Amino acid sequence: MAFSDSQYDELMSIYYKNQIENRALENERKASIYAQIPRIREIDNTIATSSIDAVRSRLKQGINATGKVQQHNQDLIAEKKHLLKENGYPADYLQPIYTCPLCKDTGRIGNEYCNCFKQAAISLLYRQSTLDRILQVENFEHFDLDYYSKEPDGKHPYTPYENMNNILNKTKSFIETFDKEGGNLLFYGETGLGKTYLSNCIAKSLLDTQHTVLYQTAIHLFEDVCADVIMKNSQNTDSRDTYHYLYHCDLLIIDDLGTEFTNSFVSSELYDILNTRMREDRSTVISTNLNLQELTERYSDRITTRIFAEYKVFHFYGGNIRLAKRRKAMQQ
Repeated sequence: MAFSDSQYDELMSIYYKNQIENRALENERKASIYAQIPRIREIDNTIATSSIDAVRSRLKQGINATGKVQQHNQDLIAEKKHLLKENGYPADYLQPIYTCPLCKDTGRIGNEYCNCFKQAAISLLYRQSTLDRILQVENFEHFDLDYYSKEPDGKHPYTPYENMNNILNKTKSFIETFDKEGGNLLFYGETGLGKTYLSNCIAKSLLDTQHTVLYQTAIHLFEDVCADVIMKNSQNTDSRDTYHYLYHCDLLIIDDLGTEFTNSFVSSELYDILNTRMREDRSTVISTNLNLQELTERYSDRITTRIFAEYKVFHFYGGNIRLAKRRKAMQQ
């Protein structure tokens, strides 16, 4: 997992907050128990001072009384547990409190991230991908091939159903080999055929395995993010973080390419983003309602030649799935 400084700081702030809250709860418990059972305060003080005295004796006099001290402390700890249970408290009531006992609220176990950190990272990545809500619905689990016709359309060698089933299998393979092979995908076809839906399916699968994914519509990408950072030199943290991740996230999804107002600035930014990501072996998924001829006419050769050479191209065709789903919903 690779995070920006702001992302890592946001994740670690969760752990700092947990640590502070848990220490406060420990102190509250200790104060309450000390007031109710003064003997436990005596025990804790004795354990603390005896350990320090043993170390001092070893340093000053060369006397190793560690074993005797440890045995005495174990007896005191047993007495402490007995007193707690006798007064209706669990024996471990005064033990350190951790939200995650595995990593003890550090986020790591040895050199590896703890599962709790990975889960926190997933939640953060979902929020920052801008897809957190929609991915609850638009994912492979809910992808329904039955909306695609099994009848030949007379224009293509495969039925819409067969074509979509092939695309679906290829995108699942793209996910399965993502860490080893990466790659780039171009989805093109008329509106309402499932291009955005399938992009979201890919996003969820990768987010669920702690990959960084950024979703941007072409309009928002160029007219807001890039314009804000490059043209206006904005210091807005969200815009700058998003711009950073255009280049450095594991997967960038550019949805509805061709809906943006295209000019020299947009063309330059698009080329720079795609070229940099390809040079650094970072994956991109592009969806567009334009056909391949329209893409060639709209964008420069240096953009389209890179896309056609480096991207697996999938053509979506058939009836409007979006309208079919709306009709079905209205009938229910």
